[in-house]
Amino acid sequence: MAFFVLSQLNLFLFLVLLITVITYNSYAAADDSEDSKGYVYALCPDMKTVAPTSAYQINIDTTLSYLSSNSTGKTRFYNTTVGSGDSKIYGLFFCRLDVTNAACQKCVSLAISALKTRCPGKKESIVWYFDQCVTRYSEKPFLGTMHDVPMIPMWNRQNSLDIWNVTSNMTGFMDVLIESLNDAADNASGGSPDKKFATQEITFADNLTSLNTIYTLAECTPDITLKDCKSCLRVTINNITELCNVKAGCTLMCPNCNIRYDTYPFYGDATDNSSNRSGTHSQSIRKKDAILIGAVAGAALVVTLVFAVILIVFRRKSKKAHKYEDSSDIDETTESLKYNFKKIKYATSNFSEEKKLGEGGFGEVFKGKLECGQEIAVKRLSRNSRQGVTEFKTEVLLVARLQHRNLVKLLGFCISKKEKLLVYEYLPNLSLDQFLHDHTKCAALDWETRFKIICGIARGLLYLHEDSRLKIIHRDLKPSNVLLDKDMNPKISDFGMARLFGADETQGNTNKIAGTFGYMAPEYVLTGHYSVKSDVYSFGIIVLEIISGQRNKFSRLDSEHEESLIHRAWRLWNEEIAMELVDKAIGNAFLSEEAAKCIHIALLCIQEEAARRPRMASVVAALSGDAIVLPIPTPPHFFTAGSYGLEDYGVDQSGPTFSGSRNITIVDPR
Repeated sequence: MAFFVLSQLNLFLFLVLLITVITYNSYAAADDSEDSKGYVYALCPDMKTVAPTSAYQINIDTTLSYLSSNSTGKTRFYNTTVGSGDSKIYGLFFCRLDVTNAACQKCVSLAISALKTRCPGKKESIVWYFDQCVTRYSEKPFLGTMHDVPMIPMWNRQNSLDIWNVTSNMTGFMDVLIESLNDAADNASGGSPDKKFATQEITFADNLTSLNTIYTLAECTPDITLKDCKSCLRVTINNITELCNVKAGCTLMCPNCNIRYDTYPFYGDATDNSSNRSGTHSQSIRKKDAILIGAVAGAALVVTLVFAVILIVFRRKSKKAHKYEDSSDIDETTESLKYNFKKIKYATSNFSEEKKLGEGGFGEVFKGKLECGQEIAVKRLSRNSRQGVTEFKTEVLLVARLQHRNLVKLLGFCISKKEKLLVYEYLPNLSLDQFLHDHTKCAALDWETRFKIICGIARGLLYLHEDSRLKIIHRDLKPSNVLLDKDMNPKISDFGMARLFGADETQGNTNKIAGTFGYMAPEYVLTGHYSVKSDVYSFGIIVLEIISGQRNKFSRLDSEHEESLIHRAWRLWNEEIAMELVDKAIGNAFLSEEAAKCIHIALLCIQEEAARRPRMASVVAALSGDAIVLPIPTPPHFFTAGSYGLEDYGVDQSGPTFSGSRNITIVDPR
């Protein structure tokens, strides 16, 4: 144990040493060819504008001027305030710690230009330029407050995982990647409060036994605490699988933290493209680095010996504390739902590949058969994941108290060492997405079955929102979380993201966006604001998918002539030929009045303004045939033609690698 702890401490201190040395190296600015790529991401959430001659705009211009003039030195982080009262402006810039002075100055200058042209007259704006700097200003104070939303992904589109031959072993690859990112995050949030920056390299073998290296980076702005830095990075890492969409190179950018990984070293000496440095200067740097290495290495040895004993004692106590923390509240309320781990292991043939039903954000799902003959579905949380404990507790404590024919039934749970398992009833037809996204199975869905599924999902949501004594917002409603029994009755599943409300509560806010892009309401994606109307939006998207048989794609269109599902639905409705949306596989065997009603309801559910979306009580009543007058829907402005759905909220994405709306579940289902 002592040797293990010493090894970990030595590794940690070595990484800190390496990072410290790297920060003394200089790197060339991005070349002009990179400028032409236009990797600019601008968010202007305040839709109001101010007059160019107003005191407010003058203060904005002054703030940007201060930011520009203070980026010319060695400063990597600078904040300022200008004005007073209602026209006061707060501003800052932050450059990645491993870029040169010239690169930082250039990045800030380009970012400020982008703010002026893409967010003119806005009271609040933020720009990421490449992943090298972020520049922002606001009428509200934000310094020292951690924000991990919005979360902007940027891909290397030419860099698919296919080049590494790991797509058939995605779980193994992601485990290695997340391990490396977590190590980098620990180092970034465990070091100096002023330099929350770390890099990490890790090697893995692909299916052809070749060795490959993943390069990772984690950083936070200096103004937030180490604790907030760790939290911000954890949230970002937890979304890496979903937002990076099986790419071998990806960056996730938040206002206060960034993470990046790629197949090549993009930091440190690898970014040094300068060719005009003298040999004397390089030797001087190397001498300084050698002195620094010697000094820090000696200190590292002393620190290692001192802290080894402390860490051993702490870990022993911590292990006992975590063991109690992870299970005590569950044991008190759900004792009767406990399952023996050995029985679950036997029922699933030791979690064999043959029994696997799918996998998702928190782990894998296996089919099992108990000794009594009952078939079960076992959700196994990933062992290596540092997420999931909260979601696990939520799902157990929540679902165990829910009883409705359109909600999946939780049979029990199991906690054993590092294993956390949820045991559900097994539904032979698996999930709705496996029907909608399979041409053969989709053709087998007649209109009667599709309408039954729509009505069943609506009743399940109504129970969660209004009829249950708990009042629940699901927050991750999508086809893969709608399971189908032998009679094709839908059952809503996966409550790991759900939020419980009191009887007098209707909405909430979060700094941690969790869910599935494409099914998440716009106000939730951009601001963290969620309510029952967030689930209503997701329901509307699902209804359109069920009616059309068309996958809800939310990526930049491969062809200018390709039309998204939302736009197609609205266009056909607006042209009064809505029946053309109905899946051709159904033929003419459907009730046009029912189909028209469902399309009408779906368009109302995806209205941009949450207040304009109907309650599920009204939806269920309308689907049941009650005489309810449905209002006329307005265009779903949130998703504009040929975009990722962010322009109307002031988000600009001119770079070809951006994908702001992707389905979080890459390998499905949970």
